[in-house]
Amino acid sequence: MEVSDLRTFIAVMETGGISLAAKSLHRVPSGVTARIMQMEEDLGIKLFLREKKRLLPTARGQTLYAYARRITALMDEAELCVKGMEPGGRFRIGALESAAAARLPEILAHLHAEYPAIELELAIGTSCSLYEDILENRLDAVFIVDAPADERLERVEAFNERLVLIATSGHAPIHTPDDIGRKAVLAFQGGCAYRKRLVNWFRAYGWEPQHIVELASYHAIVGGVIAGMGVGVVPASVLELCRTNGMLSVHALEHPLCSAVTELVWRRGMASANVAAICRCLSICGQKTAAAEAV
Repeated sequence: MEVSDLRTFIAVMETGGISLAAKSLHRVPSGVTARIMQMEEDLGIKLFLREKKRLLPTARGQTLYAYARRITALMDEAELCVKGMEPGGRFRIGALESAAAARLPEILAHLHAEYPAIELELAIGTSCSLYEDILENRLDAVFIVDAPADERLERVEAFNERLVLIATSGHAPIHTPDDIGRKAVLAFQGGCAYRKRLVNWFRAYGWEPQHIVELASYHAIVGGVIAGMGVGVVPASVLELCRTNGMLSVHALEHPLCSAVTELVWRRGMASANVAAICRCLSICGQKTAAAEAV
C-alpha cells in the first residue's frame, strides 16, 4: 500500500462515503472507489460492507484506520522536519466562532501579508471538538479555551476574553444567578467552554440553570435575547461586532470564571514553520494592541 492509499482510506472512513471522500480529496468518485477496491484485493479482506449507498467499516477496517492515522501523522511530521523552516503550504487552523469573528481577522491578515506562501484553511468548532481535531491530526493548530492539561500538546497564550451576560434593555442589574431567576439561558451546544464556565458560575452560587436553549451562533444568541427568549452569555468582543441599537443590557460579572484565556495549541513535536509564523503574528498584534490601549 502507498501512503496515498491510506489517505484515501482515511477520507472514506471519516466522511462516511465515496462521494464526500472524493470531494475532500479533490478527486472523482470512481478513482476513490478503485483505490478502495484495490486495497481490499491486495490485503485479501473486506474493509467496508456495502449497504445500498452506505459504506460500513468492518472490524478489520477499523483496525487499519487506527494504524493509518498513526502512519500518516508520522509521514506529515517527517515532511515538516525535512522541509526546513520556511512558512508555506497548507496550514489548517481551528478556532471558536467568537475568536474567528472578533480576534483573528487582524492576526490572519498579518499572517497572509507576511507569509503569502501559506495556504490557510480555517475551521470553526467548540473547544471540545477542536481539541479532538488537533489530537487526531485533522488540524495543525487551534485557538481554544480551557484545553485540558495534556503532555501531547504545546501551547501559548493568545488573548484574553471577558464573558458578559446580556439581557433585554432595562433588565435589573445581574450580579448572581438569583438576579436571573428562572429565565432561560441562551448558549452554544455542549462542548462550548464558555457555556461550561457559565454553568460553573451558577454552581458557584449553589444554583443550576433552569433551562438552557442551544443556539448555533452568537448572532442567534443576541437575536434571541433581544426577542425576550432569556439571557445569554457572550464574549464582550463579540458585542462590538453586533448592532444592538440599545436593545440589550450588558452585565459584566465579577468572578474569575468570567475571564478566559484563549490559547494557541498544537501537537508536541509538530511545531512547523507555519506554527512559528502565526506565533510571531500573535506577538506583533498583541504588542500593537497593548500600545493602543496605553495611549
